[in-house]
Amino acid sequence: MEDLGQYLKEYREEKGIEYITVYSDIRLREEQVKMMEENRFFELGPYGVVKATVFNYARYLGADLDAVMNELKILVPETTKNHHKPSPPAKQKKIMLSTNFLWSIGIIIFVLILAGILLHAYKQGWLKTPEILKSSQADTLKVEPATAPEPVKVMPDSTRLRMLELNQEINKRSQDKNKTKSNPSTKTNHQDDTDYIGNFMGDSPMNVEGQ
Repeated sequence: MEDLGQYLKEYREEKGIEYITVYSDIRLREEQVKMMEENRFFELGPYGVVKATVFNYARYLGADLDAVMNELKILVPETTKNHHKPSPPAKQKKIMLSTNFLWSIGIIIFVLILAGILLHAYKQGWLKTPEILKSSQADTLKVEPATAPEPVKVMPDSTRLRMLELNQEINKRSQDKNKTKSNPSTKTNHQDDTDYIGNFMGDSPMNVEGQ
């Protein structure tokens, strides 16, 4: 077998098999069949894929499998297995976040949630203002300076004034009486029946009612 690709093409044409028929029967696309018929086996993929594809297609056509596979080993030796290495999968870029950064985000979220809960509880009246805050609020109140009370004008008591005058008058009368006793020319003693209190304090309400 001088040309494996030409051999497969002639075998297919002799049987009158179209590309569309090959695809519907064994799911080999037209491009894959043409690669084999043009001896471009290495374009089919890795060595294992090439070997399986050629074997499947030759068996479908009813060709001599031993002759086809021996010729394939000559055209595509096993040393070309590594000719088509599958490209390594692209490494996914991983975003590495610092542990401290994650902890910071977690703490911030926790503080925000806690603040929201406390604010809601305060609005609902479940919490009371601490005594410390109350005292601080009281300290900030403006204290008006205390104004000195106006002096109370003490009105003189008329009764006290009369009693004072009465006392002075009694003392004066007593002094005059003592002078009279010391004078020998005076023989008769007159009893002093003057109503001093009535003169200074006025008529008694009881006396007024009795008159």
